[in-house]
Amino acid sequence: MVLNALDEVLFFCDIDLLKEFISDNMLKYYPHDKESFYKEKDKFMQLHIPSKDKFICRLENYVKNGSAVWISGRNSLCDDIDKLSLIRAIDVNSKSENGREKARRASAWQNTDFWKYYSDNVLYKGSNFVLELTIGAGGGTNAVMKNMGETDYYIGADISFICAKNADAMAKYYNVNGLGISTSLWNLPFDDSVFTSICCNAGLEECREIPTILSEAVRVLEPKGRIVIRCISSEKSIWYSYFEKYGFTVSETREWLRKIRLYSDVDQVKELLKLLGLNEIEQKDDERLGSIIVFEK
Repeated sequence: MVLNALDEVLFFCDIDLLKEFISDNMLKYYPHDKESFYKEKDKFMQLHIPSKDKFICRLENYVKNGSAVWISGRNSLCDDIDKLSLIRAIDVNSKSENGREKARRASAWQNTDFWKYYSDNVLYKGSNFVLELTIGAGGGTNAVMKNMGETDYYIGADISFICAKNADAMAKYYNVNGLGISTSLWNLPFDDSVFTSICCNAGLEECREIPTILSEAVRVLEPKGRIVIRCISSEKSIWYSYFEKYGFTVSETREWLRKIRLYSDVDQVKELLKLLGLNEIEQKDDERLGSIIVFEK
């Protein structure tokens, strides 16, 4: 069970309460009755966080006490998956057939120039050693894998075992040197300066402790290596609707997201990378797909 990053922030000091609710209601409603699940979720939130002031109190607590904590290589608020899910991940998610279906869906995304720009910057050397952070096995993974050469290598890292197996499936479908692993993004299990490029396709928007994740990415990136990230526009960020329910303005929401170290907008990511000593190369924008930013170490 991987928890919503904003929920982890709000319930940082009583996380067991949230985990119990999520576990019980996922069994009852998800994925067959998502509408009921989210109705119950709204009731739960209103019960424990009834006002904007209470919401702010929880945000302030996280600013003061929240941190990136890891246990056994995985994020501490991410439970191990059950046996049946594990079997399904192996029997279904890691198979080439799943990779073909993922590739088919990803290829249906329009704007081939946008994805070519993404893959060209990730695969910019004669031989590339690529790390993808957060794996949806969607447009970004597809763009990279279908253009990989025989001497290129791909590692996909995600806290979700099932997402890691999706990357395995796509690697099998494209017959490339690729592997997905389940690990903490806050404490990557790699030596310094390992990868020629690091990419992330709209994954930071779902993560907690973004500064720590980017710091780790820079650590494992080789000198002159590239970081290529697709960022969605702030208005499409999944967190904005949460804040809106409690009466926060867009500017207030953006300010708080930065304080609690969640995704605010593309400018936030660019500022963090610059603080980490990287140089901005260029940026490509698409009204629907967002922005691809390219930085060099």
